[in-house]
Amino acid sequence: MKKFLSFILFFLSISAFSQNLEFVVIVKDIETGLPIEEATITSKKNNQGFLTNKDGEAFINLSKASDLQFEHSLYKTYIVKFSELNKKVNEVYLESNTKKLDEIILTSDHPQDILKKLVKNSLEKITIPVNLKVYLREFYKKNNKIVFFNDGLINFQIFGDSKNIKTDILVEQNRAIGLLEIDIKNELLGYDLNDIIQNYYQFKYLDEVLESSAKKRYEFQVMSYNSNEDYLVINITPLEEANGVLSNYKIVYDRNKMIIMETGSMVAESRLGELRQSFLKSSKIFKLEYKNTFKTDGSLYYLANSKEVIGFEKRYKKKNNRVEVNNHMVITNYDKKLFKYNEHNIFKDKSLISKKTKYFNNYWDVESGFISTKEEKEVIERLSNIGYTEN
Repeated sequence: MKKFLSFILFFLSISAFSQNLEFVVIVKDIETGLPIEEATITSKKNNQGFLTNKDGEAFINLSKASDLQFEHSLYKTYIVKFSELNKKVNEVYLESNTKKLDEIILTSDHPQDILKKLVKNSLEKITIPVNLKVYLREFYKKNNKIVFFNDGLINFQIFGDSKNIKTDILVEQNRAIGLLEIDIKNELLGYDLNDIIQNYYQFKYLDEVLESSAKKRYEFQVMSYNSNEDYLVINITPLEEANGVLSNYKIVYDRNKMIIMETGSMVAESRLGELRQSFLKSSKIFKLEYKNTFKTDGSLYYLANSKEVIGFEKRYKKKNNRVEVNNHMVITNYDKKLFKYNEHNIFKDKSLISKKTKYFNNYWDVESGFISTKEEKEVIERLSNIGYTEN
């Protein structure tokens, strides 16, 4: 009887431990108590990554017990021990780094020359080959109302080298919900899944500011980075007298390893009107931005998450329609070893909007590393009443 009770207690303890590998964290500002969006959460012992939503929430599903590291460009990096994450819902507070003013760092090299070295070194250090397991989701708005949503679990098999990156896409599960009443499939700028990894891994979005002539159009500054003393920031802003569609750039880099840890840009609204002729012919752009975050794990250097947003006006059925596409990718796991697969399993279309819905479990709640907000869930439920798209 004692042996039986011991077995039961042991089983219960194992079950309780297993349950603790799945929990929710809510990341908040320690002073204001407000949620922190897009905080990157990394398992210190596993290859797992998570990202917080607009409510500061992330669903953590660990393969084994591990401390978690919390990072955000506006907050100090913080590590929480696994033993402290013992509730179903755990609140984690980050300290803002905005108390300290960013300082301009004087360098012997021009900041653009530093950026060129960073890109060159990052290309040499980026881990290839690698398999990135990704949760991808896209919201499509028409006239400020979400009309279509798709997401999926994807494996990007990345091989070749930094000069000639090749990617095979394997879709594990996916869903497409809602109706697209406006044809925008050929105008998803930068969202072609066959090109997106190449763009990110070759830092293509920085080409504009790497040209020698960019010094005549932009101001380059190296700044301190208060959340991590090992990091510095290159801010690149268009000169007032410069004409054209010019973005504001922010590049965070590791000053010791000389590799890029975060890069992003956005075009000021005042300059977006000039995109009318250069990109979408008769369409007018009203939003354009992106952000990539990279991580290191020992000698490994890989993409951790990405976000792209484009908003444009399109003439459809004799009316001007405002269309906005929000693309988000969270790398939930990675492996240096590529797995074997058949050629016919490779996904070759540009976007998941063209793939028939197919899923086996609620992967969006369990394996995504991301939690939809209450508002987003209501939208997805509303769109589900319209029906799943069967392409």
